[in-house]
Amino acid sequence: MAGRALVLGGGGFTGGAWEVGVLAGLAGAGVDLTDADLVVGTSAGAIMGARIAAGTPLEELYESQLVLRGDEPAIRVPPAVTLRFLWAMLLSRTPEATARRLGRMALAARTVPQEEALEAVGALMPVREWPSRPLHLAAADAHTGEVAALHSGSGADLLRAVTASGTLPGVWPPVAIGGRRWIDGGVRSTTNADLARGHRRIVILAPVPKGPGVAAARHAEELRADGAEVALLTPDAAARRAFGRDALDPARRAACARAGRAQAAALAGAVAGVWHG
Repeated sequence: MAGRALVLGGGGFTGGAWEVGVLAGLAGAGVDLTDADLVVGTSAGAIMGARIAAGTPLEELYESQLVLRGDEPAIRVPPAVTLRFLWAMLLSRTPEATARRLGRMALAARTVPQEEALEAVGALMPVREWPSRPLHLAAADAHTGEVAALHSGSGADLLRAVTASGTLPGVWPPVAIGGRRWIDGGVRSTTNADLARGHRRIVILAPVPKGPGVAAARHAEELRADGAEVALLTPDAAARRAFGRDALDPARRAACARAGRAQAAALAGAVAGVWHG
């Protein structure tokens, strides 16, 4: 088996800020997960994963969560889109079927132009070049529902790949890469932690443990069955209160980052046991 993998799940502004807080808090406790051999990111986790893999210092990333700049993209999910998400989950027997239904919705929806979506993500992610460290970003094929890991050899620049991983069906358009149209990898799993398969030590940060498709706990169980040591980190009660009801509200980032950092103290021992052995 290969070395260590860090998996960062999706969860909007609130989930991404919590992930940064947890990582900063763990590093302060002597458990630095940024030395992972592979970083896997989905949606908001793709943005944070790209910045971490590129070497952005955790404290810098943490401090950036505490400031509301005012130019964050305003993202609103219409009630009709939420209902279609729920309907797709109810009607689908497999995660791939859910992803296909949501892919059809994304392909048919009238949304903002693709360039506007790229610009919005670009405002959140100053990194533009693929890092030398392996970085895999989960996205789903809008036609087939298949999830793949976009990486430096996928034929897309980093910004386009990160945007594809987080392009919410019905809100942003599918992103064209390699002759295929891609949507948010979170339609199949909020973590897509199975993309870390083959690594011996895996830490999964799951701001949203359950969502469309495969739950984070199921991925963790499957990876353990394959012989990996796995730590699955999910928000505690204080963090969930900080999240509130709107994961896309940037005004909640600071509280979520602080909650994640505070929670890290209770997680450090178990994470160290997995990460360092």
